[in-house]
Amino acid sequence: MIERLKPRGSSPVLGLSFDGAAVEAVLVRPGNGQAEASAPVTFQLPAEILSSDPVAVGRALRESLDKAGLGTRRCAVALPASWVFASSIPLPDLAPEDAEGFVELEVERSFPQGSDQLAIARHEWKDASGLPQITLVAVPVEHLERLEQVLRAARMQPVSIAPALTEMQHLVPSESPARIDFLASPTSVALAIGCGEGLVLHRCLDDVVAVAGGQPSVAPDRLQRELRVTLGQLPDATRQSLARARIFGGGPLADALQQVLAAIAPRLAMSVVRADRVPGNRDASLRITPGIPATAALAIAARHLGGGPASFEFLAPRVSPWQQLATRFSSGRAAHYGLAAAAVVALTAGAFLVQQVRLMSLRSQWNAIAKTAAHVEELQANLKKYRPWFDESVPSLLVLRTLTMAFPEDGALTAKTVELREGAIVVCSGTAKDSFTLNSTLEKLRTAPEVRDVTVDQMRGKSPVQFSFNFKWDSSARTP
Repeated sequence: MIERLKPRGSSPVLGLSFDGAAVEAVLVRPGNGQAEASAPVTFQLPAEILSSDPVAVGRALRESLDKAGLGTRRCAVALPASWVFASSIPLPDLAPEDAEGFVELEVERSFPQGSDQLAIARHEWKDASGLPQITLVAVPVEHLERLEQVLRAARMQPVSIAPALTEMQHLVPSESPARIDFLASPTSVALAIGCGEGLVLHRCLDDVVAVAGGQPSVAPDRLQRELRVTLGQLPDATRQSLARARIFGGGPLADALQQVLAAIAPRLAMSVVRADRVPGNRDASLRITPGIPATAALAIAARHLGGGPASFEFLAPRVSPWQQLATRFSSGRAAHYGLAAAAVVALTAGAFLVQQVRLMSLRSQWNAIAKTAAHVEELQANLKKYRPWFDESVPSLLVLRTLTMAFPEDGALTAKTVELREGAIVVCSGTAKDSFTLNSTLEKLRTAPEVRDVTVDQMRGKSPVQFSFNFKWDSSARTP
């Protein structure tokens, strides 16, 4: 919560929320316990984060922010509801090592991906009867990596990354312990059910949104079915305590959602209220001007500046090298590390001493054979000078061997002529079963160390293919 917490720093924070290719940005500036929020700015990126080059999307985001006069680098990001998976279960009384295994099993059972592919935040709480519960919220690691690439390309420094809908509770607290909240973004609807300090359920209601005449709307029958299924999963005590449904967000889709919910709510014994404005009379360490639009971008930026932790944080902690060093040498382990460091220094010094002794011994042996070695080198130089003039490397046979090794063994490619021309140019012509066989042979030939500049002179026909190609033979590249 923002309330009763010390504000965090005096630098402004840019709140960002993503919905497909749509982005909403709100700049929040703190000062004397009063936060000043800019008017929300919305714009369209050329593509969604997950469907395009993250660097290009990040550059487009930077350009849009600069045009809007939002040059602040520090940002807090509200994640789209479609990225979020959630599960809430009773927490049995287990030993710490067994509890971790229990959570791993629950992740495998509840989520569509394994724990190695998900970033998971957890929150332990107690329900109305005092029984311990645990809520697991997961986001695909790949999505977070793409988001970080986009922010890096946009020259942004994230200070918090959290689900959009769970952040709204920090900005507009509920008056009752049990709550059912809806968040209507430009193209999607999300639902969250909470009880006290815990999150019971979180869903993205993709099926309830319909587009007619270019405007998004809410299908009443689909929404009623989703609510019936969702409420049927709740414990009776939680279900019976849900008396009011809140709608966050603005725009046509939020208006349509309110109209449909107002017709359905009486059958569910609920009332419907809009929570699209920041309420007044809030006793908070970081106060926000009442009446301004309550958006996910504003909620996550204001909560961070107010010093409060996110309900579910997905920004990996950054530990500086100094902190790592301090942690390593903290507490009573410093003496052990000191002894280990002294042992390493002693071993290193001993290794250098042994090396010096070995070098002295080798120098003594070399001095004893230096004259003989010089005489042998002189004889070798004379042998090279007066050896026969002809080349023992038989280049023509080496060329034919290299070609033979590159040709397929099944006879799908045959050579008719092979010429070794002046300038070490080799010309080969023949027939191949098809162009794929010829290209495969040429690729294999290019891997030979003596072959340079493979060029196709002629290709005729499809099956068979008559061909002619040439390459340069570099005998100096051949290892002896």
